[in-house]
Amino acid sequence: MKRWSCLLMILALALVLAGCGAREPEEAVPNPVATITLTDGSQMRIELRPDIAPNTVNNFIKLANDGFYDGQQIFRVVSNVLIQMGDPNNDGTGDPGYYIKGEFDANGFKNGLSHMRGTVSMARKSDYDTGGSQFFIMEGSYPEYDGNYAAFGTLADAASLETLDQIGSRPVDGSYVPLDRIRIQRIRVETFEAEYPDPETLKKDEIDNRKDGKKK
Repeated sequence: MKRWSCLLMILALALVLAGCGAREPEEAVPNPVATITLTDGSQMRIELRPDIAPNTVNNFIKLANDGFYDGQQIFRVVSNVLIQMGDPNNDGTGDPGYYIKGEFDANGFKNGLSHMRGTVSMARKSDYDTGGSQFFIMEGSYPEYDGNYAAFGTLADAASLETLDQIGSRPVDGSYVPLDRIRIQRIRVETFEAEYPDPETLKKDEIDNRKDGKKK
């Protein structure tokens, strides 16, 4: 009997220790959500996709939460196609002082997010690795952009799409510049306490000066 009692005690202790070592499965961390607030109070919320374009998302989070986009303008509106912003010069020529690698198929990076209505994607020059801070939001659906631009998020709700359409209906000049400038009050990203590293960046002069730049 004593032998069986000892065995039972050992078994019970083993079960207790096993229970102590067991861990509850970790809850999935939500994707980061960016909120674009315009000076008229309207907003667009973007669910960012670090699983699709991780360095592009890291770059956007860094710029937004550092206040880089605050006070800039939506400088390009092509009705039923896209709106564009993110340029400190507000004319399509500006950047944050560096480039990032283009995370899309033509540049050797698998990106499965299609350029459908509400998709958010990085603008760039002809060279594939010239993204920086400018980005565009699709008002229409243009899957022909897929594989050539780094899509990295989607508008998160119907209210955001409504704001997008309101912007897309603004009158513009012959260069698609809104006649009444649309100013960004701020862009901030909620990361839900997850940590995102600073982006990996490229030197502008090295990219601009390379003779075999990758074109469309």
